[in-house]
Amino acid sequence: MSSLHTISKTPSQGQLNQCLSFLGQNDGLLFIEDGVYHCLEELDLPKINLFSLKEDMNARGIAGRNRTAAKSVDYLEFVELCCQYDRVVSWF
Repeated sequence: MSSLHTISKTPSQGQLNQCLSFLGQNDGLLFIEDGVYHCLEELDLPKINLFSLKEDMNARGIAGRNRTAAKSVDYLEFVELCCQYDRVVSWF
């Protein structure tokens, strides 16, 4: 069963570290809200699909500064991702 994990807090909150042990090889990881600040770092993550919400990157003035392999998606693509995966796991 594939999962789309969403990270919504800054790197200092530690959500990503908690999430890592639950990631499966067919899972996706989407950075939203303040979680998009993870995209400013070079991340060594397992081979999973990475995404960042374009509107949140723009709102924080960090669009174009993505140092991860995260694909930038808009809200419509966010909804499509939620339908593509079997479940969505939100990390608060």
